[in-house]
Amino acid sequence: MKRPRGDHTKIGVYETEEVRKKETKILYQQLQNIINQTNKNDYLVIAGDLNARIGNTAIKKISGNNGEDTLNHNGKYLLNFANFNELRITNTFFKHKEIHKYTWSARGSYSIIDYVIANQQMRNLVRDTRGFRGSDIHSDHYLLISKKRKWYGCWNKESKKGEENK
Repeated sequence: MKRPRGDHTKIGVYETEEVRKKETKILYQQLQNIINQTNKNDYLVIAGDLNARIGNTAIKKISGNNGEDTLNHNGKYLLNFANFNELRITNTFFKHKEIHKYTWSARGSYSIIDYVIANQQMRNLVRDTRGFRGSDIHSDHYLLISKKRKWYGCWNKESKKGEENK
């Protein structure tokens, strides 16, 4: 999606199980290569199943304190990756009921392993991110939706001046 001040780049991600540390390292190297190829002014969103549990400790501009208690190996990789690239893990910034935080459930367990991650250009545009349990998507994952504010920066000054003269 083309914007006057940069493209809107969206990346979908699927990470393997936590026990496969070699694959995790490869995934983050590939993601880093993709990010290095994008323009720094682009609006960037990374979304998907990262099998990462990042805990609920707030890290300034990276993660909020509305996550779950558990931190795993994939979660450490995700936090380091987000910190290095100044990305914002949007799930953790918005306060919701526990049932709306979780993105996965199986055998009576619940966790947050799916994420919507945005760069600093998008930080003021993302208004909410939460899970929706009622969506029938035939999966053990819940539908994760991130709402963003409408972006009005696409109007140029010439069109505004032309409207004033009418």
